[in-house]
Formats: sequence, C-alpha cells, structure tokens
Amino acid sequence: MKMAKVLLTSAAMLASAAAFSQGKPSEYTEKDLVWQDDFNGKKLNMKDWNFEFHEPGWVNAELQSYDDSKKNTYIKDGCLVIQAIKTEKKDGTVHYTSGRINTQGKHAFTYGRFEARLRVPKGKGFLPAFWMMPDDESYYGQWPKCGEIDIMEVLGDDVSKLYGTLHFGEPHAMVQGTKTLESGNFADEFHTFAVEWEPGEIRWYCDGVNYKTANDWFTKRPGFGEQTYPAPFDQPFYVILNVAVGGSWVGYPDETTNFDPNKDDAKMFVDYVKIYQKKDYNEDVEKPAKAPVVAKTDASGNMVSQQKSAWEFMTAGGGAGSVESDGSTHTIKSTNAGSLEYSVQYVQAKVPLNQGYSYRYSFDAYADEERTMITGITAPNNSYERRFGDVKVKLTTKKQHFSYDFNMLADSDPECRLEYNCGAQGSTAAIHISNIRLEKTGEVDLSFGKSCLPDGNYIANGQFQEGKGRMGNWEFDNKAKAEISVTKDRARMLKVASPKKAKPEDVIIKQTGLKLEAGTNYIVKFDASSTKTTFINVKYGEVEQKVRVIAGKTDPKTKAPVPSHYEWVYSPKSDKPIDFELQLGSDGATILVDNVYVKENKVVINGDFDRGMSGWELYAHQNSSASCEIVDGAAQVKIDNTGNLDWMIQLKQNGCLLEKGKSYKVSLKAKSDLERAMMLALQRDGSKDDNWYPYSNTLRFTATPEMKEYSWNFSMGMDSDPNVIFTISMGAVSDKIITQPHTVTIDSIVVEEIQKR
Repeated sequence: MKMAKVLLTSAAMLASAAAFSQGKPSEYTEKDLVWQDDFNGKKLNMKDWNFEFHEPGWVNAELQSYDDSKKNTYIKDGCLVIQAIKTEKKDGTVHYTSGRINTQGKHAFTYGRFEARLRVPKGKGFLPAFWMMPDDESYYGQWPKCGEIDIMEVLGDDVSKLYGTLHFGEPHAMVQGTKTLESGNFADEFHTFAVEWEPGEIRWYCDGVNYKTANDWFTKRPGFGEQTYPAPFDQPFYVILNVAVGGSWVGYPDETTNFDPNKDDAKMFVDYVKIYQKKDYNEDVEKPAKAPVVAKTDASGNMVSQQKSAWEFMTAGGGAGSVESDGSTHTIKSTNAGSLEYSVQYVQAKVPLNQGYSYRYSFDAYADEERTMITGITAPNNSYERRFGDVKVKLTTKKQHFSYDFNMLADSDPECRLEYNCGAQGSTAAIHISNIRLEKTGEVDLSFGKSCLPDGNYIANGQFQEGKGRMGNWEFDNKAKAEISVTKDRARMLKVASPKKAKPEDVIIKQTGLKLEAGTNYIVKFDASSTKTTFINVKYGEVEQKVRVIAGKTDPKTKAPVPSHYEWVYSPKSDKPIDFELQLGSDGATILVDNVYVKENKVVINGDFDRGMSGWELYAHQNSSASCEIVDGAAQVKIDNTGNLDWMIQLKQNGCLLEKGKSYKVSLKAKSDLERAMMLALQRDGSKDDNWYPYSNTLRFTATPEMKEYSWNFSMGMDSDPNVIFTISMGAVSDKIITQPHTVTIDSIVVEEIQKR
C-alpha cells in the first residue's frame, strides 16, 4: 500500500488544474503516456535506473558521497526512498552518504511531459532534486553548454518554496521560476511536479498549475556563434533523482538538521515518475526577438546616472566600509580591505551597452594616500564577463582624470555593471571619485575580415550547427533551385539535392573575407559524399580545385553514406582577405558536405596572442572562478577559486594535429603572482568516450612571480590524431585547492616538430 494514497490520476489532476492554471493548461493526457515507474516492486528496477557514484565535493561543494547502498536508496510501501545518512566516527569526523539515480542510456526523450509525485526532506542543508540532463553531454559541449532542466528543487530549510530552473550557455546563463505554497509545504505532503518541454517552449507545473514558462535560451562555445535554436534543448534528456547534503547554494547542515533514520526528515519519497510524449513535434521554431537595448543619457550624452539610488555599496570576503555620495561625487571609505579585490565594491547596475558601438569611459579620482583601485564594466548575466577592464588605477593624493576607450563586440546587453573594486590592495585609504561619464563615441565595423575561431578554423559554422536552418554564416547562390537543408541526424551535414542537368556552378555556397596571411601555410579540407559519382568545384583565393566524389561508400551498420576526406595545403600570395567557395550543383545527385576547415598548418596557432584570444578558449568549471583577457600581448588568467580538480580551469586550444612517429618540443613562458603548480598536456579529445589520454604525458611545472620559459620534448607513439586538445590546467593541480585570488600570465606557446639530423 502506498504511504499516501493517490486520490486523482495524473490525467484527472491535469484536467482539474486547467480551470485555475496561472499559465497554459496541460494538453497531455494518459493516452500520451510512454513510460512510468510507480515503484511497486520490492527493489529498484535496474533495467530502468542506474546508480551514480561520486565522492564528496564532486560538484557545488556538496558534503555527501553517492553510492548504491540499500540504506540510501530503497523501495518501501510503493515509494522510492532516497535517504541522506550522517555517520560520525570515533575521532569526531563526520561522513555523509546519499543516493542519486538516473535513466541515462535506458530512458531518454526529446520533448514531452516529465512528471513525478513526491515529497521532500526538511532541514538545513538538504537539497532534493528531480531534474534532467542530456544523454550525450558532449554533443553541444560540457556543462553548461549541454543544457540542464531542473524540474523540482526545494531547499531543506524553506520547504514551502519550489524552484524550477534552466541552465544553459556559455557563458553560463539561467532562467528560474519559483512557487511558494500559501498553506502546507512540500515536505509534509505529496505534490506533483512536472515540466512540459516542447520545441521553443518549456513550462513548469506544480499540482497542475503552470507557474513558469521559458522560451529564451541559447548555447555556444566562447568565440563561436550560437547553435541553432532551440539548442541545447533539442536532444534526448534523461531523468535524475537525488538528495544532496550541503552545497554552495543550499548551505550546510547545522545542529537543527535531523538525520534520525526513524524520522522522515532526511528522506525524499517518490510515489511515481511518468513521461508523456506526443507523436510528433514541430521543430521549425525561431528564437523570440529581443527588445532593442535602449540607453538613456542626459543632455550631454552621459549614460551614467547621477541619482544616488542608482549606486550600491557592497562588501564580501571580510571587507568593510561605507560610502558618502550625493549621486555625482562619491567617497569610498574602507575599514577592512578584505581578502578579495571586490571585498569593498561600489557599483552602478543596469548600464546598457550596444553591440557595434565604441565607448569612452572616464572619471576623476584621488585618494587620501597613494593606493590602487580596480575599475571595469562587467556583464552579471553572462558570468561577469568583462565588457571593459579590469584596469588597475594608480591613485595619488592629487585629483587626476582617467579616460578609456573600448569597443562593444559582444551581444547588446541592458544589464551591464560599472564597478569600482577597492578591496585587497594593501590600503584602506579613502577614495574620492567624481565626474563619472560613459558615452558613445562612434560605431565599430563588424564586417572586417574574419579571424579564426578558437579551434583555429577561419570558416564559421563549418559543421553546420549555427544560425537559421543551421546554415548561418554561409551565403548561397542557388540558380538550379536545388533543395538545400541540413540533415536532422546528429551528424548535421549540409545536404544539396540538385535537379537533373544542374552544373556545379549552379549551386554555390561561400564565405567571404577570410583574413589569411601571405606566406603562411594553411590546410583547406572538408568531407563530402554523393548518391552518385559527381564533381565539386572548390575555389579559395586564386586557387581552383576540381574534386571527384565517388558514390557508394556506406556504413555497414547504419547504411548511412560515409563521406570521403579532401585536403590541400595553401599559401596566400598576399594579405588580401580571400573568399572560399564550394560549387555543389550536380546532375540529379544529392551531395552531403561537412567539417569544412581552413586553418593554419601548425600544431598550435596564435601562441603569442598577437591576435587576442583567436584560437583559444578558457574553460572554467562551475566549482571554480576564473576569467581571461589579453594584456600587453599575453594571456592573463585571473583566478579567484581553482575548484577541487586540476582540469576545472583550463586555457585550451582544440583541433591540434599530432602525427605518429614524430617528435615535438613544447615551450611556453609563464608566471603567477602566487607561486603555484600548473599542468600542461596535448591530449586526446575524450568528449565522446571519456578517454583523455595525454599523448605528451602530463607535464607539470611551478609558476613563480618571475616570467620564466619552460620546455619539454615528447614523441607521438600513437596513431596520428587531428583533434588533439592542448591544455594548460590551472585548477587544483596536485590536489592543491587555491582560494586566494591570483593572476597567471602565459605567453609564447610553441609546439614544433623536432627535425631529425
């Protein structure tokens, strides 16, 4: 017998809720049910579920370990029970265990209604969750790029409030809805939680009431374009149930938290999980257009508000102080500088910046004694990316005027933030600021020649995953009226089906303005297949190639066409930007094209950072805190927290080629204002199979405040690999977690073949 008898079927509950729903009533009925588990057996059905195994601190600084203990996860009275357990050893140390199960690889769905009836644990530090992750997290990139759907989260010390959340990006962004019960709570009685996920819209329900709807999200890798909407929420997701103990959001157990196994406080009870799905969904959706960003200015063109209420004084990390201000002149007083640069911080939020404009930011400032402060303009809704700065300003006792020009190249953002960071700089001297101005000075030409992407490719969207119809950045000339699309399978190849008598030049796709350098060797390559033997014409700069594509190659298992690979080396004769063109018309054939690349014929490109971050990206896991910018021709990685694993902060470059039997020398220059261990590797791309084998071995070194050169030699003993990842790891190398803010500077990265004499 169930612990709490279900009084209404799901369909009846949905129907009864429709009359008072705050949002859209559900359109799903029991006829749409495709999978369920009502936990009526004697034990968990392992044909449906998997146990997860994780050590404490794996994510979110949580305390529990996850395992498959029957004490943590079990079936009782027709309910799944996930129980958090606290164990105190004789030496006084405390260990927490809990359960986390999922349906990965067994039940994953794209779109539908995902529903569970359950009740949650209560007590400080408990965080129960019913949520979803993609079956293949590597498809769009690791979290948050892959996407996450949180259907139900309730903080154990506030069990009347429900959270439903989307995570996506990168940079990491989120949409969150909440619902607070007017009476009762989610711990003492069962409630029904659901998400209805359809192309271009995700809705959250509690007891049949739609309390939140989202339709604005994105995913992208830094330096690349956005993946075609509704990515990342257009792929199979699986279900997860767990109870976490402690963490950066929920806080940690205290003396009030009850782990008594004879009580229900530390237990989540799940009556059932159900998944509903329609027979088909219309995926031809477009992302809602954003309202234009409007910048308010005064008569002189100043965008900075002079209202006192527009400013906010904040402290963190032991900082303390106060501000005296009338809105236009400001005195920042510190009584404790704290441990962080932003321990004493003065900000103005909601500063709008528009893409494609140049700006001048200026102010007057002095201090009661010589000292520094750090100023910048950040994007709080985009992981605090810097739109300008951070700039360390040297202040004297005499008023000085400071002025900075910058271009806004990121997407328009109405929520930027002007910051003055006065903490952890060796002084508590008062700072006086006035005449603060931010004004547009002109427009930026965004149509200049194209530099390369972080994987070194000068072709944007060469894998046909971005923009409308997944064909963003490509220009088309379709005289033959061929059918042009991108395949719907996970390979996502460009598909051109030409009518009979069409010639290659009758269907052209191209990109213009590739900014290549004279005398530099580039690799030009792509993959292609055809339903019958035909020709493709390739044009780049002054070169024309005629390629014969032979039909007939298919995968023996899937019967899908297997493309052939085509590749040339090209050296431009001048620095003039070139055009790249594929002529794909064919006499009644269907041609598939993928993986179009034009990239430097080097192992690592832009190792001296002369082209900014071109070719590079910074990865920072959610457990860490780091940002990167190019200063004086070198990469400066500012780290506030390394996280608990070495790979949680990485400066990386994808798409490097290592060839079997060749020997290589790796060298770089590096320094850190806090002496620390770092790690370097040229490693296999393990995003598909979790095999991250380091071809170069793991190369460790200690960076000091003095810039030094480090070098190593290695031989490539494995098969040649064109998709090697070059990584400099700055997380918790050698298991040393660092929470002290510091800056690592890296320059002159070279990977070169050692020529045999």
